[in-house]
Amino acid sequence: MPTAMYLMGDMGAEVVKVETHTRGRGGGGGVTYADNVPPNNNHWNRDGSFHALHRSKLGITLNYKIPETIEAFKDLVRVSDVLAENNRPGTMERLGLGYEELRKIKPDLIYFSFSGFGYSGPWKNYQGIGRMFELTSGVSQFTGYPDEGPRRVGSAWFDPPNGWMAVFAILAAIHHRNQTGKGQWIDHSMYQMGASTVGDALLDYIANGRNGKLMGNRHTSKAPHGAYKCSGDDNWIAISVESDNQWDALKNVMGNPEWANEDKFGDVIVRWHNQDDLDSHIKQWTRNFEHRDLMNTLIEAGVPSGAVLNPKEVLSDPNMKETSIFEKLEFPAETGMGTRVFLGRPWSMSETPSYIRSPGPDLGGDNEYVLGDLLGRTGTEIAQLYELGGIGKEPEPMDKPGTIQDFTREIDQGTLRSYDTEYKKLLGIEP
Repeated sequence: MPTAMYLMGDMGAEVVKVETHTRGRGGGGGVTYADNVPPNNNHWNRDGSFHALHRSKLGITLNYKIPETIEAFKDLVRVSDVLAENNRPGTMERLGLGYEELRKIKPDLIYFSFSGFGYSGPWKNYQGIGRMFELTSGVSQFTGYPDEGPRRVGSAWFDPPNGWMAVFAILAAIHHRNQTGKGQWIDHSMYQMGASTVGDALLDYIANGRNGKLMGNRHTSKAPHGAYKCSGDDNWIAISVESDNQWDALKNVMGNPEWANEDKFGDVIVRWHNQDDLDSHIKQWTRNFEHRDLMNTLIEAGVPSGAVLNPKEVLSDPNMKETSIFEKLEFPAETGMGTRVFLGRPWSMSETPSYIRSPGPDLGGDNEYVLGDLLGRTGTEIAQLYELGGIGKEPEPMDKPGTIQDFTREIDQGTLRSYDTEYKKLLGIEP
C-alpha cells in the first residue's frame, strides 16, 4: 500500500500517513543510507527505504489506545476523500474504525482495505508476507528448475503492481463518487493480484486442462530460450528465439558456425527437443562478449535479447537516464541528508506531470499542522495529547540506530556482489 499512496502524493494528492510512535519505526532495519546514520540524531527519520516508500506524504502519530486519538482520527476522516488501511481483516472494526462505522460520519467516504487474502474465504485472517503470495498465487510453480523445486523471486516484485492496481481502484471509486455522490468500500487482495500475473497458465488450464511445470529459463515452444553467461564477473544475457527467421539472424551474428547448421537444430521443433546441446554451444559463444554490447548487436540483427543488469548498471544506463525515471530530491538543510535519488514513476504525462513533492515525513512531523490547521485543535489540546501519550515524535521503545559498515562480511558470504564507495558520483549527487 505505501506504493499506492506515494504515487497519489506524487500526482498532487494531500496524503497523510498515520502511524504510531508506540512501537519501533524500523529506522536502520531497512535500506539505511550507509553514510548518514549519526548516533543520537533522529536516526529513525533517516531510513532510506522509509523515504522511498513514504515520500510525498505528511505524517502524524496516533496511539489508538488513547480515546482522544480515536476521535482525532474520525475528525481526519470527516475532511478526507479516501481512507486507505493495511491491516488484517477485522483490525479496524475492533477499533471502531471499520467502513460501516465511518460511513456514518462520512457518507461519501471511499474506504480502501489492503490485505493479504481479502475479506472473504478461509484464508482471510492469515497474515500475508511476500513469499506466501508467490507460493499461493501460483507464481512459484514457474520459478525454478526441473527437479530442484520452486525458487523465490529475487525481489519484492508483488508490491509495485499491487500499488498500481490500488491507485487504479481508488481513482475509479473517486470517478464513481463524482458521478453519483456515493462512496464505497474497496476490498483489495494481494493474493488475487498475484494470480493475475500467471494468467496465461491459468487460462491454459481453464481452456485445456493442462498444468504447467518448472522449466527454469526455458519456454514451452521457443528455442533457444535462456540466460547465458557473458564475459566479466557474473554477467549474463537472455536470448529468446521464437521463429526460424530469428534463428537465422542469430546464426549470422555467431558467424554461421558449422554446428548451428546440423539437422538437430534445423527448425524450432527439433531445436526445442535438443536444447541441452543447443544451450551448451550458445553459452560457449556468449562468454566471449560483454553482455550489454552483445545485447545491442543482437537486437540490431533482429534477435530478441536483453542484458541482465545489476542495480548499478540500471542506474547508469543511458536509456534509463533519458526517461528521467530517477529523480533527485534535496532534503531540508537541517537534516544533513543532502541530495538523494529516488525512483519515480513508470509513466510521464505531458499536461499533468507528476513529481516527488518531499522526502518521507519525520515521525509525527506534521502533528501540529494536521491536528491544528486541518482539524482545528488548539495548541493546548495538542499539548494534552502529547502529555497523554496519544501522539509523539520519538519511537517508544527507541529504535537502535543503523551502523556504517564496510560490507566485507556480506561480500564474503555472497549476499552482496560489491560495495561501491563512489556511488554518489555515479548518481550525480556528489562532485
